[in-house]
Amino acid sequence: MEGIEKFVVTLSLILIFVFIFLAFLFLGKAKKIKSKIEEPQKREDGAEALFKRFNENWQGVLVHINTSNESDWKLAIIEADKIVDKILILRGLKGESMAERMISIDNQELKSLDLLWEAHKVRNPIAHKPCFKLDFNQDKKIISYYEEVLKDLRAIGG
Repeated sequence: MEGIEKFVVTLSLILIFVFIFLAFLFLGKAKKIKSKIEEPQKREDGAEALFKRFNENWQGVLVHINTSNESDWKLAIIEADKIVDKILILRGLKGESMAERMISIDNQELKSLDLLWEAHKVRNPIAHKPCFKLDFNQDKKIISYYEEVLKDLRAIGG
């Protein structure tokens, strides 16, 4: 009887280890499946967070243009330009500068591309020439160009 008992105990231990191994294997596969299911949700959350951040940054631009201070108007244009440039980078456009990235955009991809060029042409002297003068009407027009571009890029609502 003693030999049979040893055999049963040994067999039981082997079966226990096999079941433990299979349980860990199953849990590992379950984690992989769960992560594949959660990954698209994380991407959506990331895109939603970006959209929210772009909208918040855009609201900051709108605050700057609604002052009586020319420096704020200039800052609004510079900030709007930065928002668009970040989006172009996130879309995978290559180039050392925003202008280089804009060159690679097709008019069919971005219907407001001409408006973006006009706005960016005003942004450059603001950034590089401290004595550059800007009037309120010009600022409003340029900001409306950036707004149209951001809507085309689906970065802000509207």
